[in-house]
Amino acid sequence: MQAENMQKLSEGIRHAVEFHTVYPLGHAPATETQSIWNAWGVHLDTLVWTWVAMAILIVFALIIRGRLKMVPEANSSQNFLEMIWDFFAGIAHDLVGEDADRYMPIVVSVFFFVLLGNLFGLIPTFIPYTRDVNTTVGLALFSFLAFTYFGMAKKGFWGWVTHFMQPVPQLAHTLEGGMKYVMIPLLFVLFVLLNIIEEFARIISLSMRLFGNIMGKHIVMAILLGLTVFLSVVFEPLPIFVWMIGLIASMVQAMIFALLTLAYIAGAVGEHH
Repeated sequence: MQAENMQKLSEGIRHAVEFHTVYPLGHAPATETQSIWNAWGVHLDTLVWTWVAMAILIVFALIIRGRLKMVPEANSSQNFLEMIWDFFAGIAHDLVGEDADRYMPIVVSVFFFVLLGNLFGLIPTFIPYTRDVNTTVGLALFSFLAFTYFGMAKKGFWGWVTHFMQPVPQLAHTLEGGMKYVMIPLLFVLFVLLNIIEEFARIISLSMRLFGNIMGKHIVMAILLGLTVFLSVVFEPLPIFVWMIGLIASMVQAMIFALLTLAYIAGAVGEHH
């Protein structure tokens, strides 16, 4: 009997883990080649739940906008949203300065979009679109375009291009003699390549970090929830504890993604980027 229960538990965990991968509509592909293709394919479930999230956020924003007050009531949704805004605004002012408010809508919008996608994974029958690598790459590309645009708008096109040459101009003033004319061209090529790689590595970093952490969260939750079949007899609140872990992880990952976007914007518009 115990062996049969353990087999059922392992099968339940395996099915839960498979469902939380990036396969379309929760169905695992038949072959490894098909798995690789489907990971980057068009996923109808991801698209549908992304549209659902956008609709929720737009409707919620319109409702809140119609109820804005100069002095919000205690425990109101406006008060809660202002707390989140002030949290990011405080960090943005430290990083960017007086122009911080210009970038806040992007950062806060990214936070809520990622947060809602993460929270979908905690609701039965809902599908978290942030578990799909296509979504996380799209979000990373959006952040990349945002901080690139803000950098160009702040410094001008040529000013933005010259940051790829850093720190060669400073090094040119420190080198003397004939070695200067040998080293500067080599350093110029080296640092331009490194800065370009660093710029595009941010896309991979943002997308894979969010994708990996959300996938890891769902897999761990699937395993823990499978174990609750046995452990909840001893500790009944265990499913709630697992759900709280998922909630905290969802909020933390959304905050990290938004803060990294803000940090990249600050670097793009800074004087020494």
